[in-house]
Amino acid sequence: MTRLYHDAMYDPARPLDSYWEASAGEPVADCDPVEGDIDCDVAVVGGGFTGLSAALHLARDEQIGVRVIEAVAPGWGASGRNGGHCCFGGAGLDPTEIEDRFGEETARWNIAVQREAIDLVHDLATANELDIDMQGRGELCVAHNAKALAELREETAMWKRLGGFDCEMLSEGAMRERMFDAPNISGGMLFPFGFGLHPLKYARGLARIAQRQGVRIHGNSPVLGWRRENGLHRLETLRGSVVARKVLIATNGFTRDGLHRAVDGCLLPAISEIVATRPLTDAELARHRFQASVPLYDKRPLFAYFRVLPDRRIHMGGAGGTTGSPASKKRWRSFLTRRIAEVWPEWRDVEVECCWRGFVCLSRDRLTHVGAVPDDPGVFYSLAYHGNGVAMATWSGRAVAGLISGRPNRALPATMTQPLKPFPFPAFRKLALYRRYGGGMLRSMLARG
Repeated sequence: MTRLYHDAMYDPARPLDSYWEASAGEPVADCDPVEGDIDCDVAVVGGGFTGLSAALHLARDEQIGVRVIEAVAPGWGASGRNGGHCCFGGAGLDPTEIEDRFGEETARWNIAVQREAIDLVHDLATANELDIDMQGRGELCVAHNAKALAELREETAMWKRLGGFDCEMLSEGAMRERMFDAPNISGGMLFPFGFGLHPLKYARGLARIAQRQGVRIHGNSPVLGWRRENGLHRLETLRGSVVARKVLIATNGFTRDGLHRAVDGCLLPAISEIVATRPLTDAELARHRFQASVPLYDKRPLFAYFRVLPDRRIHMGGAGGTTGSPASKKRWRSFLTRRIAEVWPEWRDVEVECCWRGFVCLSRDRLTHVGAVPDDPGVFYSLAYHGNGVAMATWSGRAVAGLISGRPNRALPATMTQPLKPFPFPAFRKLALYRRYGGGMLRSMLARG
C-alpha cells in the first residue's frame, strides 16, 4: 500500500513521545488480533473516533454484530494524538464558502450539525462517566494585530447571520484581564461552543463503551487484502481474516492507497505536530496572568492551537512538515518551541518534555465525506475532518452507522454527500502542502518583521 511519508509515521514500534499516551492510563483490554477465519455483520476498519462511534451506535441502537479491525490499538492513530479541541469544524471550507457553493440553507444546516457534534461528545462522556479531562466552555481566537481583530469582527457577524448565535468580542483590555497578558494582543473572539479534552482517554473510553455493548475490537490486525466472496467481503489480516456483509472504512488520515479503490488517491494526510512542556509553577503562570480555561488558537500565519492543560503544561500544536522524517520532527519541534516564546515570552525557557505527530486528513474538495460506495454494495466510508475530528468524527460515526443499518437518525447535509473523488495527480498531491507551508512561512516572517 502506498505511503506518502517516511516510515516513521506508520511504525507502531517507534515510540510516539506523546503526552497523551504517557498520561492516559491503561490501554483497552481484550483487543486480541484476528485469529483464523471469523465473521460478522459489519466490519469496521479503523479504531479511532469514527470507527468506535459507528461501532457503538450500531451495536447499542441496532443490535448489529460489529467487529472493529485496528492496525495497532484503539486510539493509536490521529484520534489519540490530536490537540483535544472538541470544537466546530470538519470541512476545510468556512461557512461563507459553503454558502457560496451550496446555498444559505445548507450553510445553516452544516453549522447546526457542528453544534450537535460537540453536544454528542459531551453527552457520551457524561452519560458514561468517562474521565476525559474536560476543560473549559467555548473556544478563544486571539487577534495579534488590528487586521486580525477586524477579521474576527466580520466572523462574529457571520456566525450571527448563519448560525443564529453570538460570539463575544473581547477588547485588548478584556483579554489581558480575563484570559492572559502578553505582547501583541489586540483582542479576541470567544466562541460559545466547545471544550478541551484528553483525546486518547476519550478514544479508549469510546472503545470500552462499545465493548460493553458487545463490539469485538481486534488490535494488531492491519488489513492486508480485501476481496469479494459470494457477495460478502473478506478482509485479510496478519493471522486470519474477517468475512462481513458490510464494511466501514474509518481510517481517515491513515488511509493508504490500495485499501479499496473507492478511496485510492482521494485523501491527503497532512502532518500536525504537538509539543507539551513540563508543568508551570504558580509564579510562572502569574507572569502572564494566565486564567483562560478554554482551548485557544490564533490568527498568526501558520495556524497554531494551544492551551494550558489541567496539570499546567503548555500544549501547542500546528504544522508538522511534509516528509515525516525524524529529522523533520526535530525541526518542527524547534518551530513550535519558538512559537511558544513568540506568544508568551516569559515562558520561553520552560522545557518541552514531549513532542509527537499525527495526521490531519484533507480531501480534494475540502469537505467531509460520509456515504456508501456506489459500485461496491455494502462498503461505506466516513473520512476527512480537516483537523477538527474530535466532535465531527464522533458525529459522522453515528451518522454512517445509520446509513449502514438503513435507519439514519437524520439526513446528511449536502456538504457531506458529495462524491469522493481522487486528486487530479494522486502521486503528486503533496505539492499542495509545499505551497501552503512555503507561503505560510513567508507570511510568518513578514508578520514578525
